[in-house]
Amino acid sequence: MSRVSWAAAACRSLAVLLVLLPGLARAECINMVSGAGGPAFWRQVQLGAEAAAQQNRLQLYFRGPQSEREPQMQLQVVDKVLERPCAALIIAPSGDELLGRLSRLRQAGLTTLFIDRDIGSSDVAAAVVSDNLQAGVVAGQHMVRLLKGRGRVAVLRPASRAQSIAQRVRGFVQSASAGGLQVVFEQRLSASEGGDRSNLAQQLQALDGVFTANESTSLITLGALRRAKLAGQLVHIGFDANPQLVEALRSGEMAGLLVQQPYQMGYQSVELALRHLRGEPGAPRTIGLAAVWVEPQGLDNADIQNLLYP
Repeated sequence: MSRVSWAAAACRSLAVLLVLLPGLARAECINMVSGAGGPAFWRQVQLGAEAAAQQNRLQLYFRGPQSEREPQMQLQVVDKVLERPCAALIIAPSGDELLGRLSRLRQAGLTTLFIDRDIGSSDVAAAVVSDNLQAGVVAGQHMVRLLKGRGRVAVLRPASRAQSIAQRVRGFVQSASAGGLQVVFEQRLSASEGGDRSNLAQQLQALDGVFTANESTSLITLGALRRAKLAGQLVHIGFDANPQLVEALRSGEMAGLLVQQPYQMGYQSVELALRHLRGEPGAPRTIGLAAVWVEPQGLDNADIQNLLYP
């Protein structure tokens, strides 16, 4: 047999082995593709995922798009990470555009999991997410409590089409309305210095409370309230945490924050990927992590401090 023929036969034998033992040659690493925005949040997701990977003697390759407003950017990242073959891909989908790629990933032998948001697909083995709908409900309930069931409130959300944002908004509107509050408007805020901020302070002056559905809108709204000298005068409940928002909560400029558990999200996503790769019976399709309500008087609680990621 010639060297060329021998090499071709060896390649065919390796291919058969990989079919018979799926994931064997790729089980030493896991790819993770984050969502855009919230760098403090995604850093904690990465740390949790790396801890689980290290405990299981795996290599984690972590990447993310710069913008969720252009889902094609995430598809390009997916194509890039697939150049490094791994047994599993954990991804925070930017939108439905990813759905067309998932069947090809499954056919290629990859186990795919969603993280942070679940857009639904039979080609995905599992998902680890925050319970965003319930988080919105909790935010609305606290708004009702703080306003004693009376007042005009609004929701400010990012331009992102992510299902996680939509669920938070829906949960808040449902519980705030059920509690007697009047939800007068819902507005999308871009990350740029565009015109949608020019009259934001004026709009806020007519409100008794505002719910901001993610980190960026919480920061934008806090800045607008400060410039208008309204911070602390209306009930502002935000979502996610960073040092600026925590300080605003401590000073009384904000009434409360709903804080996710990103470290646990990253850790459990890697653990769940491994359970599905091993074919463990009873491995769940979805793990939903509760968002935690944080108010000023609870900031010095040790368990709360562990959630307020830097």
